[in-house]
Amino acid sequence: MSTPNFLFGIAKKCFTVGLISLTISDRYVSLIAIRGSSMSPTFNPQDKISAAFTMDDYALVEKFCLEKYKFLPGDVVVFRSPSNHKQKNVKRITALPGDWVNISSSYDAVMIPEGHCWVEGDNSACSMDSRSFGPIPLGLVCGRVTHVVWPPNRVGKLDRKAPFSLIAAEEDFIINISSMGRLFLINLEGRIYTCKHCQTHLAVYSDLISKSFHSRTGKAYLFDKVVNVTTGEKEERMMMTGVHTVVDTFCVRCGSLVGWRYDIAHEKSQKYKEGRFILERFKVLGPDGSAYSMGHEDQISGSEVDEV
Repeated sequence: MSTPNFLFGIAKKCFTVGLISLTISDRYVSLIAIRGSSMSPTFNPQDKISAAFTMDDYALVEKFCLEKYKFLPGDVVVFRSPSNHKQKNVKRITALPGDWVNISSSYDAVMIPEGHCWVEGDNSACSMDSRSFGPIPLGLVCGRVTHVVWPPNRVGKLDRKAPFSLIAAEEDFIINISSMGRLFLINLEGRIYTCKHCQTHLAVYSDLISKSFHSRTGKAYLFDKVVNVTTGEKEERMMMTGVHTVVDTFCVRCGSLVGWRYDIAHEKSQKYKEGRFILERFKVLGPDGSAYSMGHEDQISGSEVDEV
């Protein structure tokens, strides 16, 4: 009689321990084996393959971040593959909702939608990540990697690597360059015109050519150079000074329309505009941080206009 009771007691304790372990693993913390070289040198920094076996890195994954899905760029996360939910991947977050990502292969930029993030492997040459399948839903994230627990010589806390990995100073501005696909921004110095909505730097006062231009929103300024913008499609527009081939320009960070660029001026007298930019004063902040209010006298109806 004692033997069945003893076995039942052992089974009950094992079941309890298993249930507690499962709860901890599911809700609080777990261990994961990291295979492959896509996150090298952060994980599996060198070839550990011997004739007999392959040794993987093991890491600690915390789940508290899933309560409100609070992440920061540079966090290493475990997530389920968008194409196969049975497969788990480990990558680094390089962009979060509202961020813009530069697609190096197409020289395009995309905004990360709400509820999504952009992930990439530290070893980009061997990584299948958001550059292939796009932003992933935050709901696929299973936890954040915080510590390396194996091998013994590399046990320790995992450092968060900032997506902007290189800062290079050139003349009167600083270029933030991302080696991980995150959008780069040019930070200007001096008297700066910025986007009205997100304060991204657009132009400096020293590049201002003329204030005697107009748009549908009122005054517009002609600049020799404008930075941190993307462009739309080319189109022919009839303006006060004739037909021009132009492209609209948009703030690279928030996507708002800020003006246009002259590509071709069909009138000989207007050739000086080619390659130069218009910033609509209503859509930018001045060097002193001032906004421009469109008055009734500034509203001009009809076709797109430029110089008065």
